[in-house]
Amino acid sequence: MRTDQAADPKRWLILGAMALMMFIATIDNTVMTVGLASIQSGLGESNAQLQWSMDAYTLTFAALLFTAGILGDRFGRRRVLLAGLVVFLGASLAGAWSSSPAELIGWRAVMGVGASVVPGCTMAVIASVFPAGERARAIGYWSMSAGIGIAAGPVVGGALLSTFWWGTLLLVNVPFAVVALAMVGVLVPANRGIGAPRVDVAGVLLSVGGVGALVYGVIEGGEESNWLEGVVLGPILLGLALLTVMVLAARRRDQPAFDPSLFTDRRFAIGAAALAASFFVATGATYVLSFYLQQLRDFTPVQAGLLTLPLAVGSTVSGAAATRLIARWRPAVALGGSGVLMAAGCVFYAVLDATTPVWLFEVVHALFGLGFGATFAVGMAATMSAVRPAKAGAGSAVANTVRHLGTAFGVAVLGSVLGSVYRHSLGGAAGALPAGARTSLGGTLRAVVHAPPGLRGAVAADADSAFLTGLHAAMWVAAVVCAAASAVVLAGLRGGPAPARPVTGRRPRAVAGETR
Repeated sequence: MRTDQAADPKRWLILGAMALMMFIATIDNTVMTVGLASIQSGLGESNAQLQWSMDAYTLTFAALLFTAGILGDRFGRRRVLLAGLVVFLGASLAGAWSSSPAELIGWRAVMGVGASVVPGCTMAVIASVFPAGERARAIGYWSMSAGIGIAAGPVVGGALLSTFWWGTLLLVNVPFAVVALAMVGVLVPANRGIGAPRVDVAGVLLSVGGVGALVYGVIEGGEESNWLEGVVLGPILLGLALLTVMVLAARRRDQPAFDPSLFTDRRFAIGAAALAASFFVATGATYVLSFYLQQLRDFTPVQAGLLTLPLAVGSTVSGAAATRLIARWRPAVALGGSGVLMAAGCVFYAVLDATTPVWLFEVVHALFGLGFGATFAVGMAATMSAVRPAKAGAGSAVANTVRHLGTAFGVAVLGSVLGSVYRHSLGGAAGALPAGARTSLGGTLRAVVHAPPGLRGAVAADADSAFLTGLHAAMWVAAVVCAAASAVVLAGLRGGPAPARPVTGRRPRAVAGETR
């Protein structure tokens, strides 16, 4: 077998270290989903604060992806990976002992800073130690570790919460991070890129400020404020202004943090939009359904974690079949059809009630997972097919950032719809409760304990009904987003050339894996 470089004799051990880091970065988000109710009970978080405890990690992670890759090129991937692991480990330890919602949100943001080095630097290390003939297989294994993290997170989180307190959801990172530190320090060569561009500090600050302001406005709108008040419209308009400045400035730079010229290609723009929509819906739906399972249906955290397995298994199966999906149907049909399957799942979620059979929920959850896994893998392959080899790194970073922003806005928007509709749907019996107890089902149920005995049953019934109304509204929004994205894909990518069948049958999976 001919190769373009000498094979590193430790390359498979190095791959194990890189896969472990991807596993850590992935499980950190999914392990939190089953713990939201426990965190709300332990810290007294409002619905908005719960959304920020999820989004703080995602926002800093997404905003710093470009810069993290450049830092690895300039200062060496091993050095940057070690620094990122130390930051992530320290923030996990501190966050586990948070005594207030603000502390938890802050430490989650710092964890995102540390984890942001993982996708770009680990991919660069794999590319540097594996010869071309083995690289696709190595990237395939690397991407599988993210799938394992997605599946393992809810189950591990539920098992921990059955015995320990919510802080163990962050402490679970510690042993993995310690092992990864040792492996990276011993195994990874101190390589760096050649001719790395300068860090676009202004672009990073504008992206963090713009996206952060937008998300803040959306979350605030779903909490106590009217959507037309200045506290909501102000941050949203500020965020749009900052992002506009970022795009205009990027067009004048040779090496911007965010390359807007990539979106002039119709295939890239539509593929990136489909990725953002799929993560918007999948993450937002998972966030909302975690409360349905634990607070409305009274499942324990470990039971709720097990009930999410069909989604993870379905997404893994369809992601692995992405090559065959693209070869059998053109990307437009494979991607658009997957979005329709997700939309159908959202319609089912939009009619859930307190007595929906669990087996039926599990079947639909698996089908929803099949749609999500296919939209991710096929969408990434279609998006990257529009990028010239010289811009592959920038294209991957942009697509990766867009999907993470979809994650952040999914939690913010669907969580805000749930909270806003819930608050306005509560019956008159809840009027006797404090204002802070009327923003979420968890807050209402905690306050019911202190209500007069004659009110408890009435308030609980009103709260359950209001929650279902909010859940249904959020899921109808998700269904519309999925349907709209599928329509755009089917119309915009229709008639495009069918991709050539890969000789090894692995390349599209490897490309999709770059974002994991």
